[in-house]
Amino acid sequence: MGEASPMLIPTFNRALHIEARPDRLSADGGSVLLREMLEQSGIIDWLIARLADCRAQDQIDYQLAELLRTVLVLYGQGWRDQDDADALRLDPALRLAISEATGTMALADGHNLPSQPTLSRLLEMLSQPANRRVLQQAVAEMASRRVRAVRRGHRLRQVTLDIDGLPIEVHGNQPKSA
Repeated sequence: MGEASPMLIPTFNRALHIEARPDRLSADGGSVLLREMLEQSGIIDWLIARLADCRAQDQIDYQLAELLRTVLVLYGQGWRDQDDADALRLDPALRLAISEATGTMALADGHNLPSQPTLSRLLEMLSQPANRRVLQQAVAEMASRRVRAVRRGHRLRQVTLDIDGLPIEVHGNQPKSA
C-alpha cells in the first residue's frame, strides 16, 4: 500500500526511477527527461564525433558530452544565464541528468555541474568557425531525423526550416562578448 511504480526508467541510467511523489527534491525534474531525449536522439555522440575539442586533454575535469548536456539541459529547463550553473551545481536532478556516472554515483562529491567559467570556455570553443559549421549541420541532422521518423523513412522533396536564434546574454564588456 502506498508503493508507487516508476513512471519512467531512463535508458542512460537504469538505477534511476522517476515517480510522482509529494516531496520536492528538485524543481528541475524535467532535466532527466531532457537527458533521455538527448540519449534517444544520439545527437551528443554525433556532435562529439565532429566537434574540434581544443582543450588540453590532461587538464580536463568534464568530458565534452557532459559540457554539451549541461548547456542543452539548462537551456531546455529555461536557465539562460551561465551563472545559473553555479547556483544549480548541487541540484540532484540536474547532476543525474548531466553526469556520465551511473547509479547514484552522479550524486557523489565531485560530480557537480560545470562552473560558469568552464561553460564560457565551452561556448568560446563552440564559436570557432569549424565548430559553428558542425552546429549548423547538427540542426539539419536533427531536422532530417525528425522528418524521417514522422514519415517512416520516406523522403520529402522539399523542407522549410524556420530557425530562430538563441540569445546568450553577456554582462559587462569582456573581450569577444559580441
